[in-house]
Amino acid sequence: MTAISSTISSTKDNLRPFDVRRDLKAVADLVERCFKTTLDADGRRYIQQMHAAAHNPAYLQLASVAAERISMPLSGYIWEEGGAIVGNLSLIPFKVEGRRCYLIANVAVDQHFRRRGIARALTLQAIEHVHRKEAHAVWLHVRAENIPAVNLYLSMGFREKFRRSTWHSEEQLSGFAPSLTAAKPCNVIIKSPKKRHWAQQRSWLEEIYPSNITWHLPFNINAFNPNLRGMIYRIMTATPMKQWAAFLKDELLGVLSWQSYPNHSSNLWIATSPENEDAAILTLLPQVFHHHPPRGRLSLDFPAGRGSDAIKETGFLLHQTLIWMLLEIE
Repeated sequence: MTAISSTISSTKDNLRPFDVRRDLKAVADLVERCFKTTLDADGRRYIQQMHAAAHNPAYLQLASVAAERISMPLSGYIWEEGGAIVGNLSLIPFKVEGRRCYLIANVAVDQHFRRRGIARALTLQAIEHVHRKEAHAVWLHVRAENIPAVNLYLSMGFREKFRRSTWHSEEQLSGFAPSLTAAKPCNVIIKSPKKRHWAQQRSWLEEIYPSNITWHLPFNINAFNPNLRGMIYRIMTATPMKQWAAFLKDELLGVLSWQSYPNHSSNLWIATSPENEDAAILTLLPQVFHHHPPRGRLSLDFPAGRGSDAIKETGFLLHQTLIWMLLEIE
């Protein structure tokens, strides 16, 4: 840790811990400026929530004492120049398989202060923070097209673990209904998934949505269970769910699950195998539009590079591909 400490000591006048009570509004402004060209509706809503929280004294007081205990961006580090916050990095604690980890998020540097090593200094300070907390690892994700950032993190010891693509239906296509006959492969039929299909569905879900990258998503595998246990879980957690299964004769090709929310994007989850994913996608995705036309946008998270042509054919657009990177702490 010597190299990290020496780097931080040389920038101590500019770099300090994030204080949610005094810094939240300025950080919200910075994040909005830096990511304004890539913010979607959920991102804009997130910024609005940050601004609202910045003007809520009760929230600020609670957040100041809970930063290291809950999975929210309440701690981290900022970079100041002339009294203005021009750099930010958020640290979010969470657990994977019972082991404490951190996520680096909201890494933002004002465009007039880039290429000065600010992002590197903030990241090094974050790594030192994680080391002090004796956490198991630190994660981050970066847009695939942001090559300078990818190279920066690789140079600091992070390694790529996953690539995930997020697909959106266009919000203006709330009445859009792709043709079932055009998309649906021959001889494939749609049914509701049964109890006997749950073991296979669960296996596919665990492969496509591994636990170490779904902690931040509205994803809990118990919600998909078609048995009584799953129904009780959905009632207790107010998790709305509709599911369709695709079959070729008696072979299960895949299951589509739809979580519908009235005030933000509805989420779609696909459980299938690589060899059957195109047939499953082409058959299942149109079901949402035909049987339960969404009022707003639909969002699908899926491994990057898998099923892309089939997803596009059903009317979805690629929103972003994120590279998930990991640095294990010795």
